[in-house]
Amino acid sequence: MFPAGLFSASEKHLFEHADRVWPVYFRYPFQKVDDFTVELPQGWKIESVPKIVDQDAKAIQYSLKVEDSGGVLHVRRVLRSDVVMVDKDHYPVLRNFYQLVKTQDEQQAILQPAGMAAAN
Repeated sequence: MFPAGLFSASEKHLFEHADRVWPVYFRYPFQKVDDFTVELPQGWKIESVPKIVDQDAKAIQYSLKVEDSGGVLHVRRVLRSDVVMVDKDHYPVLRNFYQLVKTQDEQQAILQPAGMAAAN
């Protein structure tokens, strides 16, 4: 198994608590792009890849695309935020968005030795 959100450790524990007392402040708008390719060793194949995700909430966006290109796994993940401050009343929306990011990052591409797939 190969995690789709390989470089997403910094978002893994964001906004875990359901309640918020103070507004959320981000130091600056940001965009994180992970775009990488993994060439599988000979004799291995990609059994399945996660579904494509594109969640655009205008001020904040997350997209994930994992592709199988004949033994080459291509992953492109984008997390963009133009938000600087979120009032505590809007915290549940922000939290739900980051919970979606966490869930989608935990998806996995399934890799198998080529002979194993035929045996199943």
